[in-house]
Amino acid sequence: MKTASNLSNTIRNTPKKNISELLKTSKKLEIIKYIILLCLMILGFGIISLTARNVAVSGGGNKGGGNGPVSSAGCAPATAIATLELNNIRARVEGTGGSMWMDRPNGISAYNVPKQKTGDDPRYTSIFAGSLWMGGRDVNGQLKLAAVTFRADGNDFWPGPLKLANADIDAATCSKFDEFFGVSRSMIDLFVAWYQAGQ
Repeated sequence: MKTASNLSNTIRNTPKKNISELLKTSKKLEIIKYIILLCLMILGFGIISLTARNVAVSGGGNKGGGNGPVSSAGCAPATAIATLELNNIRARVEGTGGSMWMDRPNGISAYNVPKQKTGDDPRYTSIFAGSLWMGGRDVNGQLKLAAVTFRADGNDFWPGPLKLANADIDAATCSKFDEFFGVSRSMIDLFVAWYQAGQ
């Protein structure tokens, strides 16, 4: 059985050339370990990104059988589209399902920074798509979720306010609110002044 002093004597008596070779081999093994770890991480991210694609969903949701647009209480899905322009940003939003920042008919991003001044300018986009995700529990404690995943399926959002009594909506209300309502800073200032005056 070797003691610590015997081990230190062995190291002292080992030629320096052998020690440097051992260190080089150790560094090579360390590099190989990091390369393998990097490859596994890249593979993992690739697998994760594949799962973010459109997937067929079974059960739940408001899919309407997959035969075109679904309706709720006689309401057709929203059709309103708006382009918001502020400073050097141009962003598209839709009333349908809270979809944002995507030109769905053309399958391209519609969040431009800086925005194009002419059609010949290059398009720079920083976000491909986005949507509203809202969830909560109903009166029976059931979890409800309204979410859009790359417009794969269904429609959980309808234009207009819901009735307080039964959280329902009718076709006339949907039609009336199927648009975007713009406000200006002066309108907000006027409202705040009105509210603070106790009107």
